[in-house]
Amino acid sequence: MTLDIRIAKPADVERLADLARRTFEAAFSEFNTPENMASYLEKAFNTQQMLSELEDNASTFIWAEQTGIPAGYAKLRRGTIRGCVTGPRPVELERMYAETDRIGVGVGKTLLHTSIKIAQAEGYQSLWLGVWEFNERAIEFYHRQGFVDVGEQDFMVGLDRQTDIIMQLDMRH
Repeated sequence: MTLDIRIAKPADVERLADLARRTFEAAFSEFNTPENMASYLEKAFNTQQMLSELEDNASTFIWAEQTGIPAGYAKLRRGTIRGCVTGPRPVELERMYAETDRIGVGVGKTLLHTSIKIAQAEGYQSLWLGVWEFNERAIEFYHRQGFVDVGEQDFMVGLDRQTDIIMQLDMRH
């Protein structure tokens, strides 16, 4: 599979917001009430919020598409760290999602490796992320890529407090 990978720009806000909303909803709607899901989607992925994130110098969105059709995206976020993250010069992989029909065919791996290259080029030496404790497929994926569990954090979906596992990857190897 050939993917076109590029850094998303503010002009991509509508497509990015749509992709972010759809992929998050597809991944987690069956585990959340409709009210909590709708609340989270509106807060996190409305066009103004996404534009603010796209224009924030601390964030980099990596856009993946195949023949012009969105396949997935990732978001690196600088300046955030949890106390359990002990790796040197850490940067956060805040989001990484693929279209449902693109899961398991290399989109995530390509987005992750692109994120690592960008982070390393900026001098970061470790990458950290949070993944929902019941998202076994994602946890297994990150373990296969060399991430290790280092802690936990709360993640709110609407009014529902959930637990994310904090994982980190040493990128010096």
